[in-house]
Amino acid sequence: MSSSNFVSAFAPHRTSASARHTSSLLMSEDMDSQSISPQESVNDRQKSSKILDEIGDGSRSYPDWFYEEYQEELLDELEEDDDVSAIDPETLGKWDETDLEGKLEYEFDPAKGDADPNILDPKFEHVTTVPVDEEGIELMYDPIFGRANPIDERTIVNPQDSYVIDDETRDDAIVTPTFHDGDIEIDTNADFKAFRKSLKIVDTYIDPYLKLEVPRYQAKWYGYPEKMNYPDKPELENRFTKEEDKTDFTKLTVYQARRKAIELARSKNNEWLPKGKSVDFHNSRTDIFKKKGILTGSLIKGDIDEKVKAKIQPALDILGTSAELLEINETTFRFHYHALIKNKRGMAAWTETLIRDCGVECTGVVFETGWRKRDPYYDGGDKWFGPY
Repeated sequence: MSSSNFVSAFAPHRTSASARHTSSLLMSEDMDSQSISPQESVNDRQKSSKILDEIGDGSRSYPDWFYEEYQEELLDELEEDDDVSAIDPETLGKWDETDLEGKLEYEFDPAKGDADPNILDPKFEHVTTVPVDEEGIELMYDPIFGRANPIDERTIVNPQDSYVIDDETRDDAIVTPTFHDGDIEIDTNADFKAFRKSLKIVDTYIDPYLKLEVPRYQAKWYGYPEKMNYPDKPELENRFTKEEDKTDFTKLTVYQARRKAIELARSKNNEWLPKGKSVDFHNSRTDIFKKKGILTGSLIKGDIDEKVKAKIQPALDILGTSAELLEINETTFRFHYHALIKNKRGMAAWTETLIRDCGVECTGVVFETGWRKRDPYYDGGDKWFGPY
């Protein structure tokens, strides 16, 4: 429907001058929109894009009335901030290298010569002995969490007085004297003050949160920097290995280096002890068994009652070559265990049940493995066990 038909449809019996004028305007607008060429549309878009770019980079000029009616007053630019320590809200949440330049009071490095703020000031006296109970144990000491008593060696006994009355800072010219010159109470008061300080009473108060007596004057603890790594030390420091006997892993293949590392780690010396030292130590721990005639802990065979062995033969047949009978000591049975170490405890419990099923009383089964503590084929196939 055209614009003239649209108007006449709603007012068919009225055709005034205003209606005819409206119809002509709508028709002219329709014809103008149809007469715009594609090239003109592209030029308009380019022009608008250019205007937006100028607004974005601030290069576009505005008339004077624009600043009067639309531009907001920028107080931050008009007022200069003289406070250099003021926080700039635009930098909040942004970190750069300047944040690492300053250090807090607990950030110091004694290795670089920084003064240790944790050292006690010698001009003050501190508590020498912490309070203990009737058993001599420190009060509030916990074996898991350690010390918890707020009164410790950093508690100050003789705190500094106010600068108004302290002997080092007071000025008698501006302070009203407590006593007049020549007053007999001056010496007596001095004696009382000296006696009070000689008692070395710790000034405390009740903390509202802890509900405990907390010292009012205490040397602040700043802590120490966290140790990020251990200091470099020579490889053979505090070791018995000579320089010419040192293991050179750079000349070994990957497999040889790994195997040698496992050997050194399992030998419990790691080149710290001379060869045979670890074996002698472990042998010394079992020498007492040999002196007392105790076979437990060794693979030496003991007395075996053939009658009892015949009764438990069904259990021995089930065990097969996984366990070899070494000794029968009344109701205790000792075996040489050859199977996997990971099944040792379960096999011992099962063997005890098998013996009882044969009608023989059994109070315990001991599986001996000697030096073996691992399953070689479950540890990369290396059969080396080493001295334990």
